[in-house]
Amino acid sequence: MERSSLDIGDYLDVLRRRKAQLFIPMLVVFLIATAIAFGLPAVYRSTATVLIEQQDIPQDLVRSTVTGYATERIQVISQRVMTRDNLRNIIEKYDLYPGEQSSNGLEEKVDILRDNVGVQMVSADVVDPRSGRAGKATIAFDLSFESGDPDAAKLVVDEMVSLYLEENARIRSQMAAETSAFLAEEANRLSVHIAELEALLAAYKEKNSGQLPELIQLNMNLMERAERELEDVQRGISDLEERKVYLESQLSQLEPNTGESPEGRLRTLQMAYLKASSVYSPDHPDIVSMRREIEGLKAQTGQLDNTNSLEQQILGVQSELAAAREKYSEDYPDVVALKRSLATLNDDLNKARRNSSDVVTSDFQPDNPAYVATKTQLESLKINLGSTLQRRDRLKAKLAEYENRIVQTPRVEQEGLSIQREYDNAVRKYHELKQNLLQAQVSEQLESENRGERFSLIQPAYTPAAPDRPNRPGILLLGAMLAMVSGLGFAAMSEYLDQSVRGSRGVSALLGSPPIATIPYFKTEAEEGNPQHRLVLIGAVTITVMILGVWILKALLASGG
Repeated sequence: MERSSLDIGDYLDVLRRRKAQLFIPMLVVFLIATAIAFGLPAVYRSTATVLIEQQDIPQDLVRSTVTGYATERIQVISQRVMTRDNLRNIIEKYDLYPGEQSSNGLEEKVDILRDNVGVQMVSADVVDPRSGRAGKATIAFDLSFESGDPDAAKLVVDEMVSLYLEENARIRSQMAAETSAFLAEEANRLSVHIAELEALLAAYKEKNSGQLPELIQLNMNLMERAERELEDVQRGISDLEERKVYLESQLSQLEPNTGESPEGRLRTLQMAYLKASSVYSPDHPDIVSMRREIEGLKAQTGQLDNTNSLEQQILGVQSELAAAREKYSEDYPDVVALKRSLATLNDDLNKARRNSSDVVTSDFQPDNPAYVATKTQLESLKINLGSTLQRRDRLKAKLAEYENRIVQTPRVEQEGLSIQREYDNAVRKYHELKQNLLQAQVSEQLESENRGERFSLIQPAYTPAAPDRPNRPGILLLGAMLAMVSGLGFAAMSEYLDQSVRGSRGVSALLGSPPIATIPYFKTEAEEGNPQHRLVLIGAVTITVMILGVWILKALLASGG
C-alpha cells in the first residue's frame, strides 16, 4: 500500500497499535543489558606512581656510567621482575586466584598475573639544556594491578613496586661495578703491553745507539769535527814527513865519528874509497891501499859487518843524487859519478849481507855530537810521525763510522717509528683508561650511596573503593538506548510490513478518490477493558522506571566518587 504523508496523529496511532512490538523488544534488550551489567564480576585496579629522579650531583661534575633511555631500562627491569619465580612467589604469598583450577595449575595463574600487571609511562615536555631543543622525556611510570579483591590489588602493587625499586638499584650498582672492573682489567692489560713496548724500545735504542734519529745532528757535528781534525792531522803528517826528509838529509851529511878515532878514520876512509872508486878502477894502487887499510880498521874496530855503514852511505849518496838531478840532467858527470858510486855501494851491501852470517858484528857507536843530536831528533820525529799516522787512521775510522751512522739513520728511523707509534698510542689509551677508570670508580661510589638516578615512590598504591570495571551504569545506559532503538525499530518494521487499510486517507490512497462517508470504530467491552487495570499497569511501569533511574543515578555517583 502506498503511504501518503503522515502527521503526529498517525504516529500516535501507530504507537497505540504496536504497543506489544514496541515494549516487548525494549524489555527484552534492557533485561539482557541489566543481566550483563550485574552478571560481570567486579575488577579492582590499584595503581602506584614511581618517579624517575635525576642524580643529586650535577652530571658535569660526576658522570654516571649507567646510561641509556629510561624507557628502555624500565622495560629491561620489567623483564627481570616479571620472571616466573617472582610471580609464583607473589601468587603463593598472597594466595591469588584460589578459584582458578586447571590442568596447568600454577603456570596458568602466573600467566594471568602477568596479564593483569600494567606498566604505563608518564612523559612530559622538556627542553634539552645542551641543544635547546624541545622534546618528550619519561619522568615517571605507573604500576597497576587488576584483581577481584581490592586488598589483593593493593598488596600486589606494593610488592611489584618494591621489586622494581630493588632491581633498579641492583642493576645500576652491578653495571657500575662491572664497568669499573672491566676498565681496571683493561688498564692492567695495557700496562703490561706498555712494559713490553718499553723493553722493545730500549732494545731498539741499544741496538742502534749511535744511529738514532735524534742523534743525527750530533753525528753530523761529530763528523764535521772529525773532518777538521783529519785535515789538521794530514797537515801535521806532511810537516813531519818534510821534517823527516830534512833531518835524514842532515844526518847523511854528518860523520857519526870524529876523525881522531878508528871509527872516524874508518868512516872517512870509506867515504874517500867511495869517491875514488867512482874515478879509478879496482886495481888502482890507491884503491887497493885504501881497501887494505879499511879492512885493517874494520878488524881493529870489530866492525866486520858493515851493513849499517853501507846503508848510511847509500842514504847519503841517494840524497846527493836527488839533489843533483834537480839541478843537472842524467848525463851530467856528477850525476853519472853518483850513480856509479850508488851501484858500487849496493854491490858491497849485497856482499856484506851475504857474509853477515859468518861475520861477528859489533855495535857502531857514533861519537860525533852533531850526528847524535840529529839522529835523536830524527828518531823522536819518527815516533811522533808514527803516533800521528795512528791518529789519522783512528780519525778515518771515526769518520767512516759517523758517515755510516748518518746513512743508516733513515732506515733506523723507519724501524723505530712503528714501535714508537704503537707505544705512544698505548700510552695515550692507557691515560684515557685511567681517567675513565677514575670516573667509573666515582660513579660506582655514587650508585652505592644511591645518589645517582633512582626510582622514588611518589604515589603509593591504594585500596580501590569502587571497581574499575565493569561500568555498570554505562552498560545500563547503553542497554536502555539499545532497548529503545530496538523497540522502535521492531515496531516500525512491523508497521511497514502490515498491508492493512486504515482510515479515510488509506482508502483514498488505495482507490484514488475520497470515500462517500466514514463509519467510526466502536470498541467492544473487551476492548475497552477495565480502566483500573490500566492504571495499575501504568503505575507499576512508572515505579519500576523510577527505581531503575534512582539506581542508575546512585551507580553513576559512586563511580564518579
